[in-house]
Amino acid sequence: MRLLYLVDQLDRYSLTDADLWTADLATRWAERGHHVHVMCLQPLDAWQEPRDAPGVIISRPTPDTFEAELGEALREEPDVVHVSTRDPLGARVREILRELPMLLDIHDFWPICPNDDLLQRPRYDACALHHPDEHCGPCAGLLRLRAMEARRELVDAARIVVAHSPGQCLRLMAGLGRPVEHVGYGVDSTRFRARPAPPLENDVLTLLTLPPRPRVLFLGPPTHSRGAAHVLDLLVACRARLPDLEFVIAGRDATNPDWHHMLLKQAHEMGLSDHVRTLMRVPDSDLPALCAASDVGAAPWVGHEPGGLSVLQAMATGLPIVGSPKGAVGELVRHGLDGLLIPPDNVSAFSRALCGLLSDEMARIVLGESARLYVLEHHGRDRAMTALEGLYDRLRGTPRARVAA
Repeated sequence: MRLLYLVDQLDRYSLTDADLWTADLATRWAERGHHVHVMCLQPLDAWQEPRDAPGVIISRPTPDTFEAELGEALREEPDVVHVSTRDPLGARVREILRELPMLLDIHDFWPICPNDDLLQRPRYDACALHHPDEHCGPCAGLLRLRAMEARRELVDAARIVVAHSPGQCLRLMAGLGRPVEHVGYGVDSTRFRARPAPPLENDVLTLLTLPPRPRVLFLGPPTHSRGAAHVLDLLVACRARLPDLEFVIAGRDATNPDWHHMLLKQAHEMGLSDHVRTLMRVPDSDLPALCAASDVGAAPWVGHEPGGLSVLQAMATGLPIVGSPKGAVGELVRHGLDGLLIPPDNVSAFSRALCGLLSDEMARIVLGESARLYVLEHHGRDRAMTALEGLYDRLRGTPRARVAA
């Protein structure tokens, strides 16, 4: 099988669901003997590094050479074109994709929300609406609103649309008016396990060598939708019960890559510098060790979590979760069995739940083991790849026209 992936960046230190999932898929298909070509559409920023994927052809065309390089890739007649980007790709490319076996892989809510996350600005409340709606303009702005037509055309060009949680599928189907296939994220249990391999980065290795202290890991990059604005409030509330507590935040918000500077400045002004640790450069290979160096995973989502990959990875290592009942977190974490589900706007209750687990080792062991077994049974990577392969087979059985870019 010949697979062509169109993705955003494949940054080595990106902890976004899209990058982690796509890089893992491409590598595993290549290991199985398939021909895999990944084209990255966006240039890397100065603080980023290209991710490697063994056995995979990775090309990074410039905007000026993209169409020509895409044409060369299409002359290899891929069996599946797997698109995992919100970039509308341009009118000519979208028209070409209509004639190809194209699967569109959606990791947030970009086809129905100009802001991508179903959060209503400026308060960042969860939004029950979707584009097109009269409230979208004041919330997102005219520039983002104009991009929605091209995004919708990209969705219309896809033969199959895939999302990664039941709730995400329902919201997308309601907004798009077309079927959306559910393929839950899968986790590599040989990497994400109770006793993972040692980390490679010094920052993560340091966590394993420091004297033990109560440690909370913020799950996923620190974005507004993931509840990054709650970090200091939760830290203050938790320190009232556990003075030695530490919050660890890994990765960056791609839309606000300097957020951690503001966080550390505020923490310093509040006398909390010794209780916040930011790790901006954590490769995905070190994520299992990062989970193992922590006691509890926090997922205080204020919006609708679309897929929950970071939560599943933490659960696979045996990390108990305190998370929001909204979106995929509420679908994946069974309250009282794998963790605790608490509304994140109730800072007092959320912090009590965190401190309760941090103070009760037996509770952490019981919930963590239940979480690990749940992921092994329901979210193994092979299960997810089998489901995706079924969709690939459907595409391969669809007649298509030959198109030269």
